[in-house]
Amino acid sequence: MKHILIVDDELGSRESLKAIFSRDFNVSLASNAAEALEILANNKIDLAMLDVIMPDRDGLSLLKEIQNLYPDIPVIMVSASTSVRPVVEAIRAGAYDYVTKPFDVEDVLRLAARALESSSLRRRVEILETEISREYPVHGIVGESLSFAHAIDQVRRAADTDATVLITGESGTGKELVARLLHSLSGRRDEPFVAVHCAALPESLMESELFGHEKGAFTHADKRKLGRFDLAGSGTLFFDEVSEMTQTTQVKLLRVLQERDYMRVGGTQVIRTNARIVTATARDLRIEVGEKRFRDDLFYRLNVVPIRLPPLRERPEDIPLLARHFLGYFKESLSIDTVDFAPETMDRLCRYRWPGNVRELRNLVERVLVLHGRSELIQPEHLPDEIRGTAQSTMSMPRSVTHSLEDAVNAFERQLVENALRQADGVQTRAAELLGTTRRILKYRMEKLNIEGAVNANSFSIGAQ
Repeated sequence: MKHILIVDDELGSRESLKAIFSRDFNVSLASNAAEALEILANNKIDLAMLDVIMPDRDGLSLLKEIQNLYPDIPVIMVSASTSVRPVVEAIRAGAYDYVTKPFDVEDVLRLAARALESSSLRRRVEILETEISREYPVHGIVGESLSFAHAIDQVRRAADTDATVLITGESGTGKELVARLLHSLSGRRDEPFVAVHCAALPESLMESELFGHEKGAFTHADKRKLGRFDLAGSGTLFFDEVSEMTQTTQVKLLRVLQERDYMRVGGTQVIRTNARIVTATARDLRIEVGEKRFRDDLFYRLNVVPIRLPPLRERPEDIPLLARHFLGYFKESLSIDTVDFAPETMDRLCRYRWPGNVRELRNLVERVLVLHGRSELIQPEHLPDEIRGTAQSTMSMPRSVTHSLEDAVNAFERQLVENALRQADGVQTRAAELLGTTRRILKYRMEKLNIEGAVNANSFSIGAQ
């Protein structure tokens, strides 16, 4: 329910507006600017209505301070005066609109609704402009297997609550897509969904990105910047790959979860947050906690409702559904003639282990359609070697083991890394995603196994053994 703040020194006017809005909104009342600022500091306010003339501090002065501290809150000015000058001054100062007493109830309700809608649209535009929100269609979630159906059932149950959710699963299983499904099924569906990709943000920028910063907070901070918590409002804030968050940032996130407030970098004003926190990771956080890389107190705060997404190899019955779903998805945009997969092709798809999970299957279907979209059926010869069967399966053991168990393990690991690099065209970051690890760890393994490769190379080589 939206929260409205009414600021007026006249008791009768405050109570009248409260009676108008209390049926559909939470309403807070203040008789002066000091009370109003205290309420703003301790509550998530969606709309403010200010009387122009008040004894200690006039409404226009308060309006300017609200615009400075809480630029995302729309403000409607209220006064008994019909003079044009206050109206012009209020609009210039940033007020959404202006009403005079006595006011018509329906007109005030309509004006408040327009102000709230305008604020919501502005926030959504800010999200799109900063490329925080990426398009992940919820209807792209496909699967009928028991393990996947169980995970989606947990999502539906969790959506009805405000509990913090931790989504785990290998890279490519669709963790962000499921987080967006959770948001779309919740009561926050009309509020923003804001994603934070922890591995992509350096520690030096993380605090500013999360909490925003004030003008002059540091070099080149020439204006106030809203953080992800500001943009999320009362929506959902999604932390992807939360295991990559530094210890310093973990402490700050833990405090927000405990206190439900934060301060912008360089600021002194405490800001309340009502955002729901959803996190995801491809790592086992219990292992990370045991090895002191992740705080145990933060883990317990995040792991209120754990949801595990099974890898594609654990739900092979979903492979035909997903493959045909992606075929239909790409068919229109690519203007292709392909209508289905040949039975032999589908058999090979179902027998492959899919180390990159659903993302790998999606990319494969797109690649095949781009290269062979004129064929009515996708044939086995259209598939890459590792799937067609002319090369060893990604997870198959070497045919021969020499000397020792360590040699066998190294040979098996080398095969995994080589196949991932081939599928990623030599790009180590993409290969690391396929293997469910980080580029740093992949480079370590490549050096250990004497595998040479460049980040942007289209090939790699095996060093002398």
